[in-house]
Amino acid sequence: MLLLASVAGRAKERDMTIATGVMGLPLRHPVAMAQSFATLDILCGGNLIVGVGEGSTKSDFDSLGIPFDQRRKILNDGIVALRALLNEKDVTHKGEFYSFENVTIAPASIQKPGPPIWISSWGSPAGMRRVAQLGDGWVASALHSTPEEFGEAKGLLTRALLKANKEHDTFPHAVDTMFMYIDGDGDRARAIAGPIIEKSSGSPFDPESGHYLVGNGEDCLRLIARWIDAGAEQVCVWPVLDPVGQVRKFGEDVISRL
Repeated sequence: MLLLASVAGRAKERDMTIATGVMGLPLRHPVAMAQSFATLDILCGGNLIVGVGEGSTKSDFDSLGIPFDQRRKILNDGIVALRALLNEKDVTHKGEFYSFENVTIAPASIQKPGPPIWISSWGSPAGMRRVAQLGDGWVASALHSTPEEFGEAKGLLTRALLKANKEHDTFPHAVDTMFMYIDGDGDRARAIAGPIIEKSSGSPFDPESGHYLVGNGEDCLRLIARWIDAGAEQVCVWPVLDPVGQVRKFGEDVISRL
């Protein structure tokens, strides 16, 4: 949130959308988050996307005394409360985990009725139903999905949206986040990025898995094509080194050739 606040003014000048990525909402009270989101939406000129999820690191929950096995129910309750706080005045909420009376967030967000709330899911049927019922968009996970698994989950989401009487053709999504390192020598790129990714993700680095945008330009172009073929429209990249240089390289070696 602090980082987004630091760039919000520049985003407003350029009419550029900023997004939170995925915030573990069960770890944060919806009243406090609603105030922060509303302020951030003002700072960026009404160009904020809010991303929330259930959280996946048990130690985070243990340190705050929040039951890890209840995180999905807490998320559902939190989303309902958060949406009401961002949309209305004098909000009273009586949920299983959150309860408050006559709360008004001021100053209110620019976007009406509040910034869109995108919900993360790795693609389970229950997760896609939650996205369809409670969300304005879906945040998928490149780390936990191959392009083909993403495509299957997107099909589940389409069916869930139809059941929820929501428009499925225009329902937005993003794949978040894909570790990236591009080098003219693909083997060198993998040798450099592999240990960093393993340390950051806690997962073995498999360059053929479809999870990582690592290799030379041709390698990365082929992988992005797989994601596009599976239906991906937005992919968030995470350079493991030299972020400015890598983003430029991504534009030159991949985006310009799509």
